[in-house]
Amino acid sequence: MAAEGGACSVVEGRVRKMASSAERTFRNAPGGLLIAIASYALLAPGCSTWESFRERNADLRHKLFDNGWDDPKAEERMQCGEQLFADRNYSAAIKEFKKVADNQNNNTELAERARYLQAESRYLLGEWPDAADTYHKLLIDFPTGAHRREACARMYEIADYWLGDFRLEIARRSDEKGVLHWHPGWPNPLDKTRPAIDQEGRALEAMENIHTQDITGPNADKALFWCGYVNFIRGNFQKSDRYFSELVEMHRESPLRPQALAFAIQAKNNATGGAVYDGRKCAEALQLIHVAEATVPELTGNPEMADKLTRAKFAIRSQQAEKDFRTAEYYERTGHPGSAVFVYELVRRRFEGTRYADIATERKEHLLALLHEGHPSVGTDPLAIVGAKWKEAVGKKPSVPADQTSGPTDPNAGTVPAGGIPSGAVPTGVIPGGGIIPGTSAGNPPAQARP
Repeated sequence: MAAEGGACSVVEGRVRKMASSAERTFRNAPGGLLIAIASYALLAPGCSTWESFRERNADLRHKLFDNGWDDPKAEERMQCGEQLFADRNYSAAIKEFKKVADNQNNNTELAERARYLQAESRYLLGEWPDAADTYHKLLIDFPTGAHRREACARMYEIADYWLGDFRLEIARRSDEKGVLHWHPGWPNPLDKTRPAIDQEGRALEAMENIHTQDITGPNADKALFWCGYVNFIRGNFQKSDRYFSELVEMHRESPLRPQALAFAIQAKNNATGGAVYDGRKCAEALQLIHVAEATVPELTGNPEMADKLTRAKFAIRSQQAEKDFRTAEYYERTGHPGSAVFVYELVRRRFEGTRYADIATERKEHLLALLHEGHPSVGTDPLAIVGAKWKEAVGKKPSVPADQTSGPTDPNAGTVPAGGIPSGAVPTGVIPGGGIIPGTSAGNPPAQARP
């Protein structure tokens, strides 16, 4: 045995010298990569004979250049992996299952089961980030496979476990108001059940994959709700609006739909970029309120929730009033008093009861008084101001167009479309506690609605 071991070491030394020489000779040659691969294969442990070399490195070329090859030992590998899995030797089982699952020439059912057991082995080992990725790969490769529901259930369990830290953070910061921005923490590098970085992002990614791959599954609506709620708490209102609106439209029988509808209203109301931006989000939020009042008795039947809807409706009206009010201010600032008076009157009639209606009334009366005195507002243009002062100094009264001597007679003619404005105009503020849902003061959703 000693002599045989010495001979093997001599052969191995010679092979190493040959590989080094080949690397120097063909370093810049086109076939240098193939020679390097062959040298590595010859140096593999146990390759003392040509037959052992062929057995241990038969699939090396296929792994490098192909995604599938004829493997006559696929069934044998699968049985070996299942036996290792039954013996709880999960680390060795993962290797066998991976060989079977990666070979695209294998039977579909065999490859799917191998991938599923590979993910299960990683899950049982506590390597949950790798397990979640493997479950997702299973869903991508076999979207209608037999293990789709089991994989989604496992992914939801893992993602819900990762969101536990988010729930603890919400409870710890319950006294804070406003958007709860993420605070970095110190992960435990020895904890294989959690991702090393971006645990919250990985959890939301898994939740979104669950809904995408199993849209009619038992966890689809809950996964979508968590995606919307986490983004709502973090202040990502556009993403939150997308997730909640999707839940409202696609899961009409879900018990989470009333809560999602209320959160969607608040998210739309806060997703606008300001009074100068597109106001369609405000119109969509108002439409959702009408849908809630007509089709969701869980919201209208509860006096507290009905009051929340009323407050939300008033907030949306205030936002739309501010957008039209800013339009009137623009006309006044640029020296178009007639147009400013017209839009101020629209604000006064359309949005009666808001503070913008009162301010618009004062501004309109002031501009009309200047028009009747013969000193119409010239705005903030320096040249226009100098011209008006010159005419006043030389005794010339500024000409007042006939259509600017009185207020508008038809409020519906030439109306300016109303729209949304930023969350700063919302009386209740952009806070979880001051929003639509009762009992969500910078914290979790109500217990009866939590997934």
